[in-house]
Amino acid sequence: MRSSPRWLIFLIDLSLITLAFVFTYWVRFNFDVHFPWSKMAGQIPWVVLLAALSFALFKPYRGVVRHTGAEDIRIIILSNGLTAGLMLLGTWYARATHSAGFLNFPYSVTFIYFLLASIFMIAARIFYKSYYYKILRQAQKPYKVLIYGTDNNAIRLFEFLRNNDKYKFLVEGFIRPPGNEIHKQRIQGVAVYPYKSVSEEWLVKKNIDLLLLTTDVSNPLRTLKELDVFVSAGVEIKTLPPVEKWLENALNIDQWQSLDMEALLSRKPIRFDDHGIRKMLNGKTVLVTGGAGSIGSALVRQIIHYNPGKLLILDQAETPLYTLKTDLLAQGFENFETILADINDTDFVRRILQTHRPHYIFHAAAYKHVPVIEEEPYYGILVNVFATRNLMQAAAECGVEKFIQISTDKAVNPTNIMGATKRIAELMARCMQEQSTKTQFIVTRFGNVLGSNGSVIHLFKKQIQNGGPVTVTDPEITRYFMTIPEAAHLVLKAAEEGSGGKIFVFDMGEPVRIFDLAVKMIRLAGKRYPEDIEIKFIGLRPGEKKYEELLTSAEKVERTSHEKLYISKLSPLDCDDFRKKLHYLEQADWADRKALMELLSDIIPEYRASKN
Repeated sequence: MRSSPRWLIFLIDLSLITLAFVFTYWVRFNFDVHFPWSKMAGQIPWVVLLAALSFALFKPYRGVVRHTGAEDIRIIILSNGLTAGLMLLGTWYARATHSAGFLNFPYSVTFIYFLLASIFMIAARIFYKSYYYKILRQAQKPYKVLIYGTDNNAIRLFEFLRNNDKYKFLVEGFIRPPGNEIHKQRIQGVAVYPYKSVSEEWLVKKNIDLLLLTTDVSNPLRTLKELDVFVSAGVEIKTLPPVEKWLENALNIDQWQSLDMEALLSRKPIRFDDHGIRKMLNGKTVLVTGGAGSIGSALVRQIIHYNPGKLLILDQAETPLYTLKTDLLAQGFENFETILADINDTDFVRRILQTHRPHYIFHAAAYKHVPVIEEEPYYGILVNVFATRNLMQAAAECGVEKFIQISTDKAVNPTNIMGATKRIAELMARCMQEQSTKTQFIVTRFGNVLGSNGSVIHLFKKQIQNGGPVTVTDPEITRYFMTIPEAAHLVLKAAEEGSGGKIFVFDMGEPVRIFDLAVKMIRLAGKRYPEDIEIKFIGLRPGEKKYEELLTSAEKVERTSHEKLYISKLSPLDCDDFRKKLHYLEQADWADRKALMELLSDIIPEYRASKN
C-alpha cells in the first residue's frame, strides 16, 4: 500500500493544531463557550504560520503514518515545542513593545496548546495505525501455527501470538519434543501433541502454515532430523531468539528468522558454570594460538568467561584478530591482549612466552584444508609439524603447566598430508612428555565442526542461494560433526581433567551422510530436490577419504568422568627413533614430493597417500 502524500499529512497536521488551539481556549476558560472568540480567531493565522515553520524544520510529516514509532513521537513533541517557544517569544515582544496584540498569548494558553497539539497529532497517527492494521487483519487469512516446545518460552510465545494486533495467528497446538518429560495434554486450552504423533499427512490435513521453534538446541543435527517431517510437508519454520534478546522483554516478529543450518547452530546453548574449568583458569595466564580462527575464537570466547588473569590471543590473520578484539571490548572484557604473530617465527614466539609466562597454551594454529595442503605441502609441514614442535619446546623451557594440542580425526590412518602432519604432532606431544618434568602435553582429537571457516555448511548454503547445483564428492561419503561451542567446551574439559601424554577422543555421535545433509539444507531453503536444485557428485578430492575414523587400529579407549570424553589407550612409541626420522624430514628437500611421501610413510606407517 502506498503512503499518503506528504503535503496531505502536512495539511492534516496544520488542521489538527488549529483544532488544538481552539480547544486550548475552551480549556483555558473552564470549558465556557463564552470566551474571546475574536482574539482567538485573530491569533489562529499566527499559530498556523509558526507551526508551519516548525514543521518545515523538523518534518514530522515525512514519517510513514502506519509505522509511527517512538522517533516520530519525539519529532512531533520537538515541533510543537518549537511552536510554543516561538509563541512565548511573540508574547514577550508584544508585551515589551505594547504592540501586536495578536502575538500576545497568555502563558497558560501556550502551555495548554503545546500539550493538546502534541496529543492531537500523536493520537491521530495511533488511530490511523490501529485502524490500518485492523483492516489488514480482517483481510488476512489466519496463519495456522504450531509451537515446537512446551517450556516457559513456548507459553510466552503463545501469549504473544494470541494478543498480537497486527497479524492473525491461529495456534493449532504445541509439539512436545522427543525426550521432554512434561506430559501435559493441554496448555491454556490448546492441545499438546507428542512429536511421534506428527506425520506429513497430519500436517497437510491440518493445513499448518508455520512452525515456531522455541527450544534450545543441544544437538543441531538431531533437531534437524526431527524437523524433517515439517520440511517435507512444506511447513515454514521460524526460529526465535533467546528470551533475553526479546526487545524490551517483548517479542518482535522482525526478530524471527527462517530456519537454516546456521540459525540452528546458533541455538546451541553455551553455559559457563563449569566449576572445574573455572578453578583451572581463574586468575591464570592463557595463550590461544590461532585464536581468531573457528576453534581458536570459540576457545577464546569461552575462556574469557572463566575470568583468566590475562588471555593472550595470537594469530597471523590481522582482520579476524581485529574483529575479535573489537567484539570482546564491546562485551566489556579487558583482561586480554591480541598478538599479531606467525608461529613460524620461533624467536618471537619464545619471547612472548618468556615475557608473559602463560600457565596454559591451547594450540589451535594449523593449516587444516586437506586439498590445499595436498597441493602445497611445504607450509603444511612447516606449521603443523616444525612450528608446533618449536612451540612445544619453548613451552617446556618456560614452565608452562599444560600444553593442549588440537588434533583431528584426519590424523587417524591418514590418507592425506594434512592428516599425516597432525598425526606427527600427536606423536610429538607424547615424546615431549617423556622429556618434560613440568609441562603436561595433552592432545584432543575430534572430527569436523559445523559452521567453521571452510565448512561444508557455508559451501552448500552459497550453492543453494545461487540456484545450484550442490556439489558432493561421493554419494556414500560420511563425516563426524560437532558444533564449535561444544568442541571448544570439551577441549577445556580435557585440559582440566587431563594429565600429560594423553590423547582425548571426543564422542562425535553417529557419522552423518553428506548427501543427506545436502538434501536437508535444500529443503530448509524452501526448495525441492531434484526438481529445483540438483546434487552433483564430483568425485573424492586428493587426499580425501569416504569415511573418517576417531581411533587407529591399535588404539582402544577408556571412559572419563565426562560422558563425551574418552582417553585413547596408546600403543608403544620409540621416541628416539621418532625424533631421528623427524630430523630426516626436516633436512629433506620438500620440493621432492616422492621423497616427502616416503619420509612421511616412514614416520607414520599407517599413512597411505590417496590415489584420488
